Amino acid sequence: MESQELRENLSQNLKKYRKRKNWSQFELAEKAEISEQTINSIEGLRLWPSDKTLTKIANVLEIEIYKLFVPQKLSLQSESIEELKHAVVKTVEGLVHNTLQYWKRR
Repeated sequence: MESQELRENLSQNLKKYRKRKNWSQFELAEKAEISEQTINSIEGLRLWPSDKTLTKIANVLEIEIYKLFVPQKLSLQSESIEELKHAVVKTVEGLVHNTLQYWKRR
């Protein structure tokens, strides 16, 4: 993976996780105790953050640092897998419930 790809992944994921929290760049910066300009520069591909800055950002976003670098395609796949797991569990729960109800009536 090229350096530019890492920067782009970081930028895209930072935006994605920030928006999931419904935070502006300012709000994220305030919570992470870094400058808004730092967030803006990371998202704008103009700054490579220190590991200390990455740690602060990941902590306030409540994610592990590596998730900031996962390519969007992989991230989407893993989210789809989680959704699929959830759907399977709900289906199995429904089947078990229906089966138990059937056996109770007998």
